[in-house]
Amino acid sequence: MSPSSERRSPEESLRIELPGTRAHVVGGRTPGSGPLLVYLHGLGCAGSQDWPPVARSAALSGRASLWFDLLGFGQSDRPRDFSYELTEQARLVASLLARESQPVALVGHSMGGTLALLVAEEQVRAGRPPVAVVVAEPNLRLEDATGSAVAAATPVEDFVAKWQRWVESMSSPAYRESVRRADPVAFHRSASSLVRVGQGLIPRLAALQVPVKGYVLGALSDDTTRETARQVAEAGLPVITVEASGHGFSEDNPEGLGRAIAEMLTAGGQ
Repeated sequence: MSPSSERRSPEESLRIELPGTRAHVVGGRTPGSGPLLVYLHGLGCAGSQDWPPVARSAALSGRASLWFDLLGFGQSDRPRDFSYELTEQARLVASLLARESQPVALVGHSMGGTLALLVAEEQVRAGRPPVAVVVAEPNLRLEDATGSAVAAATPVEDFVAKWQRWVESMSSPAYRESVRRADPVAFHRSASSLVRVGQGLIPRLAALQVPVKGYVLGALSDDTTRETARQVAEAGLPVITVEASGHGFSEDNPEGLGRAIAEMLTAGGQ
């Protein structure tokens, strides 16, 4: 189904208590057609900052959507007793989405793409698989870990002590501001988990029992990411390239990312 690009749905701000916890995540959603597009953000990012420009893009406007800041990031809670392991984040997100009555399509960027795969696996095991998983340059191979590997290799005490220096080292102004709002301990634990979990995942993505799957590549991204995309395509999954964009899709070309997501969903009958 192809939603009208003329209609803009009203956005609802949300503060959601995660199942089985006292922790809350902050986000937003829009009503609309098709499956509920659930947007998962990358390391140091915030769903409330990155995803609305994509959800509002001409190609996706009018589709039902949900985004939120993961625990430890953006405006969401940052419990110190939480592990920030991606497997635990995935369990919580899958439990949250189990409340939804409509079909769900997972869309993830960078760490959020890796998380989308883990969430989908949780949903498949629970007998409630998503109808689609679209990932934009996730960590699927060990070589995909760049900034996360640097953070993970730094002792947490040193990382926290030098947090402001880390924040200021970010070259993108938008990313710098989202990192500034993240909790440094949550960032370090998430980065460490991402390095451990985000490798050897291409076969798991290919084997995932979900009707629609695809990988989004930025035309300006580096050779390592291009090699990951090549291996994903070799595994039989569609790869769509977004022109005029590097890794920071929502900053570089949100309209192009929206078109890529819509193209994959429409091709799969969603």
